[in-house]
Amino acid sequence: MGSLMYSGRLYLTVARRSVRTITTGKVEQAAGARNNKPLKQWTLIVNPQSRLRVRLPCSVAVSPQDPLVYPHSDRVFVRVSGVDCNVNRGLDLDSVEVRYDEASRQVIVNSTDIDSQSCVEVTTPIRFDVDIKTSGTGCASVKKIECDSCHIKTEKGNCILQSVKSHTVHLHTDGGKVICLGSVHGNMDIVASANSVVEIEKLLGTSINICMDGGELKAKYLYADSSSISSVSGNIILGSAHGDLDLHTEHGSITIDSLDGCLSASTSHGDISVYLSKIGQVNLKSEEGSITVKVPETLSTSVQLSGTKVDVSPDIHLQDIQNKPSKNQINLSASINVEKEKGKWIKAETKRGTVSLKPQNWLQSIKFYT
Repeated sequence: MGSLMYSGRLYLTVARRSVRTITTGKVEQAAGARNNKPLKQWTLIVNPQSRLRVRLPCSVAVSPQDPLVYPHSDRVFVRVSGVDCNVNRGLDLDSVEVRYDEASRQVIVNSTDIDSQSCVEVTTPIRFDVDIKTSGTGCASVKKIECDSCHIKTEKGNCILQSVKSHTVHLHTDGGKVICLGSVHGNMDIVASANSVVEIEKLLGTSINICMDGGELKAKYLYADSSSISSVSGNIILGSAHGDLDLHTEHGSITIDSLDGCLSASTSHGDISVYLSKIGQVNLKSEEGSITVKVPETLSTSVQLSGTKVDVSPDIHLQDIQNKPSKNQINLSASINVEKEKGKWIKAETKRGTVSLKPQNWLQSIKFYT
């Protein structure tokens, strides 16, 4: 195993109201040492509620400090781990810029030629805005931070959020995964290009907007006043959704295990399957696929169903039935349980598929996610 030698330097600069202390250190590694060794580290004294700005071609991980250990929220720790492949340059990592700009209240971490196998770990106060951009395969991970703004953009690397609370969250990847672990709070904008996959445990916010190309979206829980999700060719798979939803995919299918709210869902070549626990206005359209609508037996609403075949379970009690066949289509309208209620209806239309209406109780809709 290669030997390690540590050397450090301390700088003091005086600002108008406080002392800014920056501690840097570096670990020089003998040739032949293995990956994931600490190469250099910094400690910055900052103003509370500042902002982190990162521009790197490698992976970045941001996590909070223990507020009991650092109650003044005035320090940021930066550490670089990995291997610098350029032996002639040594391991001084002088190309990595780490500094605090007091005028803009920004911690800046910047480099264009740091080894892509490296990882930069940043520890901030628990309340700190985040703005990260990585190139190449660099991933970005942010966990347990509270902030007003969280922006992450990657090229081929993954965007990972864990238990983040923010007023606005913007995630953009051109080829990596978007992964949200735990509960992520905030008004969410996600752009996932190429075949990027989006995996979500729980999102909570006023508005959620997700735009995808060819990847699949899986979300266990969505709680928002309004959510808009679109995909060119990927499937949209939701567990429990609350609020008004607008879903569209060209070539994928749409599945919702349980919905409480209004819904507009459309697909050109896929199927639609949804359980409506409580509804307002529901509009479902498919060009080539089939549509399956599951409702509680006690639900009161009106329905308009249109397809090459319409299959209504005998356990669904329809009233005021009107059947108007047209060329290659069956058009059925009716009410369930009571007379038609204003503002409550289900419209399901497919040009070349079957529309099915089935009963389902709340227990059947429950899925215990782990």
